[in-house]
Amino acid sequence: MDLEAVRTFVAAADAGQFQEAAAELAVTQQAVSKRIAALERKLGVRLFTRTPRGAALTIDGQAFLPHARELLRVAERAVASVRTGRRPLRVDIIASRGAASGLMRGFHRAHPEIDLGVVMLFDIETAVAAIRSGTIDASFRAVAAPGRPLPEDIESVRVLDEPLQLLTGPAHALAGARSVP
Repeated sequence: MDLEAVRTFVAAADAGQFQEAAAELAVTQQAVSKRIAALERKLGVRLFTRTPRGAALTIDGQAFLPHARELLRVAERAVASVRTGRRPLRVDIIASRGAASGLMRGFHRAHPEIDLGVVMLFDIETAVAAIRSGTIDASFRAVAAPGRPLPEDIESVRVLDEPLQLLTGPAHALAGARSVP
């Protein structure tokens, strides 16, 4: 579907006149008429009834209008998702109940204007590959693993020490310990 025709339809519906829609879109009234006619042919229905005062939506036009508005919103979100500096910040966290998810909730409350996409990737190798490919922007996870340093092109910054609790059976050697380093 031609999004310019849909945009023209919405502008004409809002203005109630093709001439006013043409002025708003910086095109001629003839261009507005042609776009609307092409859209009507594509849909197989009349969207407007022409009146002496302008144009009134038909029942089909009224039915199509909210969907047309949604099409334009979706198109804008699609463009924004790939526009530099406009796509959502994409972050990997290990679990939805961990401290990192709390950080993300706090960030979102503090910065509601920033779109945030949170994912949960399985392991560090998957997270590193996703960072390298640009699929995610950051990952919250423990990265210190004996014998497995991070690749040189990936940087880590300590942002959070999450308290963990060790659960053991009553006969385990660490069962009576008050803390475990």
